[in-house]
Amino acid sequence: MERRKLSEPEKLIGMTENPMSVSPDYLDDDLMIIDNIKLLGVPGGIRPNMNIIAICTQGKLQSTMNDAPFEVHARQIFICPAETTIGDLMVSPDFEYVALCITTRALQLYLRGYISVWNEFVYVRKKRLFDMTDADMMFYEKLYDLIRLCLEYPEEDSDKNYRREVMKGFLSTSLIGLCNLLQREIQTQVVAPKQNISLFNQFLDILQRQQVKHRPVEYYASQLCISPKYLTIICKKNSGKTANDWIREYTLADITYELRNTSQSVKEISNKLGFPNTSFFGKYVRDHLGCTPLEYRETTP
Repeated sequence: MERRKLSEPEKLIGMTENPMSVSPDYLDDDLMIIDNIKLLGVPGGIRPNMNIIAICTQGKLQSTMNDAPFEVHARQIFICPAETTIGDLMVSPDFEYVALCITTRALQLYLRGYISVWNEFVYVRKKRLFDMTDADMMFYEKLYDLIRLCLEYPEEDSDKNYRREVMKGFLSTSLIGLCNLLQREIQTQVVAPKQNISLFNQFLDILQRQQVKHRPVEYYASQLCISPKYLTIICKKNSGKTANDWIREYTLADITYELRNTSQSVKEISNKLGFPNTSFFGKYVRDHLGCTPLEYRETTP
């Protein structure tokens, strides 16, 4: 396993401030495609601001996601939701992958009616990795051949709008195909029918987009035009967790990332994350992490 600086494509999704002279295969405001570029190890934590969907074509990756260890091997798909902390990243010398980096806004646009499958798999069940069958690999190899052809084919200025729309069609196909694979994984477990899944998905979307997530349930319920009690019921039925549980989980993810990976003062972090003062922030951290903010920062590798 090796550790080196990340390349420019990884920088563009918010991973590092140490660019190298490598460009992504495709890049716009919402999408980035990275083809067969080595993902190189970094010692500190990284927090992508786009969703990453990657197929490992060979080799092995070891890392942690929100402090939980995981490994990726060849013929596996790895999903990293936006604003998730990845740490202790190491790869084998032969590690290669193909990745799509996409904003949550674009993901919702391309998936549309299938976004509930993504939310169920990624946010409720918190699945990040699954194996691909021979048929899965063949599907994505053929689809990616078409995407590569679209990227490499010489174009005139008049062709750009058409090329962009064709790219969107291929990407939508690949994402809907991915949701089919996710649905297949979900159906291997017997679960109770979900109720009001659309409202639950909207709640998660609102929560994920907030810089200040530490807000009362009433705030999120008002965004959905429902009562706080009803929002809590919906969350409990669809995920087994209350709305407060989700708010606390995302708030703590922001806190631990800021303390571990930035040089901002405790006061600056407290203000950024919407706490009324540093005393309240310190008590919140002690109650949920068992130590003060400074102790967490000093004892975390």
